[in-house]
Amino acid sequence: MEETTNTNMEQELTGLVKFDAAKHAIVAATSLDEVKDIRDRSEACRVYAKQAHLSLQMQNQCAEIRIRAERRAGEILMEMDKNRGGWDNKTSCPDTMSGQDKPPKLSELGISYKQSSRWQYIASIPEQIVEEYINKTVENKKELTSSGLTSAGYNFNKKQYIEAMKRRVAAIKVSETETGIFCSDCIPFMKNMDSNQVHLTLTGPPCGALRDYYINHHFGTIIYELGRIIKPNGIVVWVVDDYMIDDTEAGSPFQEAEMFKEMGFILWDTMIHHKIGTSYPLEGRYSQNFEYMFVFCKLPPLTFNRLVEIPNKGKGSWAESRPLEVIDGPGVKKLSNVWSIYNGPGSKDDFTKQHPATFPEQLARDHILSWTNPGDLVFDPFVGSGTTCKMAKLLGRRYIGVDISEEYCDLARRRIAATDECQK
Repeated sequence: MEETTNTNMEQELTGLVKFDAAKHAIVAATSLDEVKDIRDRSEACRVYAKQAHLSLQMQNQCAEIRIRAERRAGEILMEMDKNRGGWDNKTSCPDTMSGQDKPPKLSELGISYKQSSRWQYIASIPEQIVEEYINKTVENKKELTSSGLTSAGYNFNKKQYIEAMKRRVAAIKVSETETGIFCSDCIPFMKNMDSNQVHLTLTGPPCGALRDYYINHHFGTIIYELGRIIKPNGIVVWVVDDYMIDDTEAGSPFQEAEMFKEMGFILWDTMIHHKIGTSYPLEGRYSQNFEYMFVFCKLPPLTFNRLVEIPNKGKGSWAESRPLEVIDGPGVKKLSNVWSIYNGPGSKDDFTKQHPATFPEQLARDHILSWTNPGDLVFDPFVGSGTTCKMAKLLGRRYIGVDISEEYCDLARRRIAATDECQK
């Protein structure tokens, strides 16, 4: 009797869902409200089907419509962002827009910023990956979910990164006297470097799938090679902030620091980069405006040029930090291990606009001043836009920078070349 009832319920629900018609409606939809309505209806049907213990096939048909609707909603939202010309949803419209020309805010659309980001990410996943995920999940009699699709998209991106790395690896033998920017995977590059040649490694892990690839799969090898190539009293400065997993901080900086210790490093100092001018509002928690700067070594550092702050009498505040031979005396203030560094416009040159994550130049400069002397070798295995190498060159240090991206290597070289022109 119960089986007959469920069959009748599924027939009624199938009539409501109208699977093929709904898919065509999603493709044809041009209005965000229309797509949202299809999405909400299909999700309500999916929840009902699950609570009523209807077949997984019925639940997945509802879920597939919801996923396709979210994908279409993401496409519409991306088009809206494009028409804004870079205008941020979270702020008011530019003054040049008025009346009906003003694009609506997300709050006016009934969509949260997080929801918009998720839908736009789903829309960015290649169609082939979407179809493969749906077909494979249904074939294996598992539940279709939006999070499952985002994971499939993430894994696809990670594979793309890995394949790019394999194509771009260049195992280059570098002598201790050489300087420059080299395009390579940092692991084979470091394996071809001589032991005990680097005075300071100053770097931070890359972002996203590339970070996942290095940290989860090759972090131990990276730490070992960093320990081999630095001088016995050399320093590794690891600049890192945390990231979110399902609205929870991952705690990755602490895990990475512990890994360094397990591999034989001493955690010499836990420093804080207090980011001035880069505070962003977070929902349900305080704004994140700092990152960790872990200082590692094998033996106590041979070089330490203590930085002090000199008061700027003209403005009545503390000006830029610089090393002095005599740190005690009137008019100076010893710097602590919390560095408040302005990170907004003007803290970096225009080249950094072509890279998503860059150090402020003062951060690189102050670490290079602290742990090295003129002529020493500074190394950055994830050089990105080249901030570490630029500041090393300006301070009279030798430098080696490595990056897997040919685009970023070219950016770093052009940036340093522009520095050379300015010095002439």
